[in-house]
Amino acid sequence: MKIRVMKFKDFDEMYVLWKEAGLNLGSLQSEKEYTEKTIELNPNSSFVATEKEKIVGSVFGAFNGKRGWIYHLAVHKSWQNKGLGSLLLNKTEQALKKSGAERILLGVIKSNLKVLTFYKKHGYAKVTDAIWMGKNI
Repeated sequence: MKIRVMKFKDFDEMYVLWKEAGLNLGSLQSEKEYTEKTIELNPNSSFVATEKEKIVGSVFGAFNGKRGWIYHLAVHKSWQNKGLGSLLLNKTEQALKKSGAERILLGVIKSNLKVLTFYKKHGYAKVTDAIWMGKNI
């Protein structure tokens, strides 16, 4: 298994992985555009894990100049509970730290609360001093 920097050409395979992993996704077109922009703006902090040239894990790391953000951490079902998610998360954290991030945030959708244990194991805690808000534009 290898971990490498994500490329836009990985999108189609990653999209299938994300759907299989149950991520909350936008439309195919919006996810494609989001992926292209995220990689363009953060070329060194988003990664894929491959086994025999097949993508088995992915994670976006984005830096906004102040904070790092983790998005779309997904691991193929057959690779879960083997440390791959931890490797991807750690690699992304290090890349974001190198970019200048002093804090990393992520969101967990309510339909995927089973991942809270994983993130807590890695030192993440519920943010109690903020309420996230969103707006579709």
